[in-house]
Amino acid sequence: MTDAASQKMPKILMIAYACNPEGGGEHWLGWGWAEQAAKNYSVHLITTSNTRAQVEKHALLHGITPHFVEIPGSLRKISERLGGVGSWWRKILWQSRVAQFAAQLHRREHFQIVHQTTFHTFRVPFRGAELGIPSVWGPVAGGESTPPGFGSYLGPARFGEATRKFINQIWLLVPGVARSLKNVSAIFVSNRTTLNFLPEAARSKCTVVSPNALRAEDEKNLANAKSKDASTKSLSLLYVGNCVHTRSMPIVFDALKLGRLDDCHLTVVGGGVALEHWKQLVVTQNLSSKVTFTGPVTRERLPGLYAAADALVFPALRDSGGSALLEAMSKGIPVICLDWGGPGEMVDDQSGVKIPVTTPDETVAAFAEGLARLQRDPHWRTQLGERAIERARSHFTWEAKRRLLETTYNRLLERQ
Repeated sequence: MTDAASQKMPKILMIAYACNPEGGGEHWLGWGWAEQAAKNYSVHLITTSNTRAQVEKHALLHGITPHFVEIPGSLRKISERLGGVGSWWRKILWQSRVAQFAAQLHRREHFQIVHQTTFHTFRVPFRGAELGIPSVWGPVAGGESTPPGFGSYLGPARFGEATRKFINQIWLLVPGVARSLKNVSAIFVSNRTTLNFLPEAARSKCTVVSPNALRAEDEKNLANAKSKDASTKSLSLLYVGNCVHTRSMPIVFDALKLGRLDDCHLTVVGGGVALEHWKQLVVTQNLSSKVTFTGPVTRERLPGLYAAADALVFPALRDSGGSALLEAMSKGIPVICLDWGGPGEMVDDQSGVKIPVTTPDETVAAFAEGLARLQRDPHWRTQLGERAIERARSHFTWEAKRRLLETTYNRLLERQ
């Protein structure tokens, strides 16, 4: 792109605390939005200096102008001694410094839109919305909560969940958060659960946008992906991800116990704080012959595990997304999940099995019936897998996210 061409493009200021083009998770997504915006806009990116070398290298390739803001070393050391509370304080302090820097930069560059992509939470104020220009916030999450009555499926974490829900309500009253919700022009919200949690005045600004996107290797293979030919009635189930209590695998264990399915096996891949609790439940419920725990595995082993699976189970009671869902969908593997939080947005009724969240007994019974149908109807499994590929292609490629981004930016530019 020539300098003359870039000068004619609208100027966008992006803010991404977590941002690493060579990283994973939120860091990779933070970079991805900037890379997509740079295709048709002149992008300045503010981030931390933690991954400066990687950002500078890729920014040069994509015509992005990077800026690095850091908090003083002495204050960082204090925040690190405070643990989790210090982490939040450090992020809010960083935002305060970014606000000052962004105001100075705006006076020089005259941006037309400011967009904060990460943090993926409403709890850290979006100070850039105070620049007096159109602003976009998100995707943001954080308003998810465990539905009433399901605490027993969280094991030892159930008490902390009640506290978290109360603190979230208080957090909406924090002046910086309240100002951000009032001042921002548009919000990308990760799921309907967070949407319904936000104040009513903010909801009209919201568009539901899953934060997840296909990784390069999955997107590359998507063109030739096809659903698994389900010719037998055996059922191989797979869970991939962090083993944390909010992923609620005990719901699946109860469904397996209730459904009494023959020739059905579940493989649980991953490690985490809930793993030992889940293993104990499997033994207690006499499911050891039906459930295998692999522990953490390398990414090189994952393709083989997906290839052997007929369906991915993901019964999260509080989750804003789930990269394993996209990995499965892109490979033509149907997902069975709760219609709650992020997973309920990522999967629709044509590309997977969404279990209504009502009462615990009804939800477990519906999960058991969903598993039973997946087993007795191999043709249906194949259809779901084919539509999962189509949904991954239409909603979760970076190309699809770029179209959404440009639609939002252009609407704000026209209004301006």
